[in-house]
Amino acid sequence: MRSSSVPKQPVQNLPCSLDSGKVHLRSDPSGFSHCLCMDCVRNLRDHSSDAPFRCPDCRAGFEQVVLEQKSYALANIAEEFRLNKRRRAKDAERVYCDCCPEKTTPAVKTCLKCELSLCKEHLKDHLELRVFTGHPLVQPLSDLLERKCPQHKDEGLRYYCSSSRRYICSICNLESKQLSVASEVSVVLRRQLTEYMDQHFKMLREQIIESTNTVNNHRDRERGMPADSRLNGVTVVLLLLWFIVLYYAYNYSVENQTLVEALEKQQSRVHHTEGIMLDLDSSSCLLRVSADNQTAERVKSPLDYPNSDSRFDEAPQVLSTPCFSSGAHVWEVEAEGCWDIAVSYKSIPRKSKGSSAFGHNAESWSLTHSGEGWLFVCHNKQKTTLSGMLQSRRISVEVNVEEGRITFSSMDPVKTLLHQFRAELTEPVCLGLGLHHLDPPSRASIVTAS
Repeated sequence: MRSSSVPKQPVQNLPCSLDSGKVHLRSDPSGFSHCLCMDCVRNLRDHSSDAPFRCPDCRAGFEQVVLEQKSYALANIAEEFRLNKRRRAKDAERVYCDCCPEKTTPAVKTCLKCELSLCKEHLKDHLELRVFTGHPLVQPLSDLLERKCPQHKDEGLRYYCSSSRRYICSICNLESKQLSVASEVSVVLRRQLTEYMDQHFKMLREQIIESTNTVNNHRDRERGMPADSRLNGVTVVLLLLWFIVLYYAYNYSVENQTLVEALEKQQSRVHHTEGIMLDLDSSSCLLRVSADNQTAERVKSPLDYPNSDSRFDEAPQVLSTPCFSSGAHVWEVEAEGCWDIAVSYKSIPRKSKGSSAFGHNAESWSLTHSGEGWLFVCHNKQKTTLSGMLQSRRISVEVNVEEGRITFSSMDPVKTLLHQFRAELTEPVCLGLGLHHLDPPSRASIVTAS
């Protein structure tokens, strides 16, 4: 078929599915191009009168003769889409429900938080029960690695990032928040520094102008005086001007150094705490964990956390993440109330109050505060009372895996050794926090980590 002379234009939109056949390009008299599959073009011809022939998208009229041209680019996209769809369907057929004992029931969804593939029957709880609210469900995944963060191998994908359009883990989420906070603080401090510099340079300029005017006035008054007197007067004024310049330069230097140190301190804190946080999956339902996963607080009524094999069911405790199997590591914790600060293996029992409590098993070493100032250390149910009372709210926990040293120290007003354990550390270790009483209120925060 032939049409009137119409320049070919780029594709504007796709009014029909790419999955229904070969894609063709159709030009209308207005100079625009619209894409239709061949099935839609044939259907349009069968149900249209001879004149005028109208585009179903823009409703523009055509002559009886219409030019059709295949869009190879869109045809390739459609073919790739069909191949991917068949490949995903084939992969999904090989994924079976992890909850069915026979392992032959096809899964319809995979939960990235629970790391389970679920059939229709076992998916009902995720769709109906409140405890599973927020669990990300995706198409069945056959490879377990697809459920893990590619950057942090041990972390599951739990959050959807709208900017990158992909699922991320909790550590990626925290790093994003920390980066945002650091950027905001840096902008504020730099703005304060700039404003301070502008203000003091303005004051210095005014002082120089004022001093210059004073010199000129003094010179005018002393024109009739002897030469020696004029020289002495000008010298005094210039010395005063020089002292003023030195004074403001010194003040500027001090204030500038203060702002720079504040900026470096904030950036250092963000850097030190980056990637270290409380593991919400391990937290007891009696602990409320802050949004940045740095603070835990004892609550009266159990919170509605989802069931988890790694959660402390009886002991009001929480572990940090990640764990470390080598090197020297330091955590500084600010705590109040009745608390335990511990170093623990990840394999610590989670379901029994007696054997799960920090220090009451072979998997943890703890420092306990009574809430009234008294301190105790405990490991494998061996409890020792420390002399003296705690005066500080900040505790330093140092671990050297290779040397087998676990050290607890108070930080304010000076660093003071409280107790040191010697142990052969055979598993990865992490920080543990236990909070026991509501009165006085018990809470703890990770201040720095390195």
